[in-house]
Amino acid sequence: MLKSKVDEVLQDVNKLPAISSVVSKVLEKLQKPDVNIADLAQEISKDPAITANVIKLSNSAYYRASKPIRTVQEALMTLGIKTVKEIVLLTAAKGILAQDLNSYQLEAAQLWTASLLVAELSSKIVQHKKLKIDKDLAFTSGLLCSVGKIVLAQFFSPVMMQLKADLKNNQEPFPTLEKKYFGYTHMEVSETLLKRWNFPVDLTDVVANYLTPENSKVNPLLTSVVHIASILIVVSGIGIDIGGESVPISPFALSQTGVTDADIETYFVHIPDLQAGLADLLNV
Repeated sequence: MLKSKVDEVLQDVNKLPAISSVVSKVLEKLQKPDVNIADLAQEISKDPAITANVIKLSNSAYYRASKPIRTVQEALMTLGIKTVKEIVLLTAAKGILAQDLNSYQLEAAQLWTASLLVAELSSKIVQHKKLKIDKDLAFTSGLLCSVGKIVLAQFFSPVMMQLKADLKNNQEPFPTLEKKYFGYTHMEVSETLLKRWNFPVDLTDVVANYLTPENSKVNPLLTSVVHIASILIVVSGIGIDIGGESVPISPFALSQTGVTDADIETYFVHIPDLQAGLADLLNV
């Protein structure tokens, strides 16, 4: 087992994927009910790349601003704090996920497309089923589910032959094999990363349990939504990795959300439309 080597990486901040300190500070400010828009704009503006993307995406067809946006403060005033938070997290996520994961048999473009589609479909499910969840929270919760794979991918080489043999001969969900060979699932690694980045507990809980929503302790409804979205995107063939379609949709998630077989068929059929609508975000 390679657990000791994974432990070394997880304990060394210099070996982990990093996000801008501005992102952590913005998330911290947003957890306060009396957040000041001018202070928030000032914090975001400290990072030129994030600032540029906030202005660029605020003016995109996807967000449909009512007037041209020239500054971060104008974006906050026009689109609202939740939407700008979404854009900030999009920018941070793209910086982390824009890499090939050859061990998982995923190219960077596939990984980013799949991550965006899980986020978008999560938001659509919340709206369609009229669930008591903020659609923006559903979007951002779905965005970072694969981030733990970035860390685990570097450990595949010594065990790749055994791993492929196990995949061929067993019907176990792929996270079970991750745990067997690396001592961690990618969900556990994602949880570690988000905690290190000081992300809100709702998001951390989702990435830790999105394939096992019945284990969610913070928000099982939100985790169930992201679970269903992630499974449907994999089944559609977008972002499917070495694990294939090894995880079925959880009956617990269906019960929590009220999603029916007819709903699933509708969501599945409309995945190409969702992808077409994400053109601006795919090129962040």
